[in-house]
Amino acid sequence: MKNKTVCFIGLDGSGKSTSVDFAYDTLKSRGIKVKKVRAAYVIKVMSFFIKIGKKLVLKKDSDPYGGDYKTYLENMRKQSEKKGIYKIFTMLTTFEFWCQIFFSITLNKLFGYTLLVDRYIYDNAVTYAANLGKDTDFLRSTIEKKWKRAPKPDLIVYIKTPVKVCLSRKDDIPDPLYLEIREPLYDEIASLYNATIIHGDIDKDEMLTQVIDAIDNI
Repeated sequence: MKNKTVCFIGLDGSGKSTSVDFAYDTLKSRGIKVKKVRAAYVIKVMSFFIKIGKKLVLKKDSDPYGGDYKTYLENMRKQSEKKGIYKIFTMLTTFEFWCQIFFSITLNKLFGYTLLVDRYIYDNAVTYAANLGKDTDFLRSTIEKKWKRAPKPDLIVYIKTPVKVCLSRKDDIPDPLYLEIREPLYDEIASLYNATIIHGDIDKDEMLTQVIDAIDNI
């Protein structure tokens, strides 16, 4: 298994990081040149401009973790309909994510690494769809148009875990709604892109065995 890309998707608290860590240790012990990368949307390159843009777009309700999550969603969806500053803000965040894809995925692929990716373009599409109240067509359009030039993974592993279980594992979720609106979107992604579904609420050793078996099959 050389120079493959395995992408892990799922809700916060589903067991993605545990799966990535175990897969990394297993592959490394086999002598495989492997690297863990996180290709989630995290502000780095355009940090200053994005933070300013978010403040201008959402004003006091610019942080989903800082107050009423439902108010945050309402504001986000309202502002997205106005275009203007929101469109500029979206352009900045898109450029930011492209930078992360280049440095985390493209370069490491060129150096011959097998990559275990914790979150990727699929999670980005889910976040946008959840924030804006969009459906399956939006998910497909975001991935196949906006991110069509992003390197495609050889395997997508969806760690599917019930919201209640995820909430019991995480204490930093702003509102149960945060996970509830994402769960059906991840189900759609898994269906659209033929993800391997592994349940994250089964016995941990069994879950990790299934993860390795899925990777060994590519």
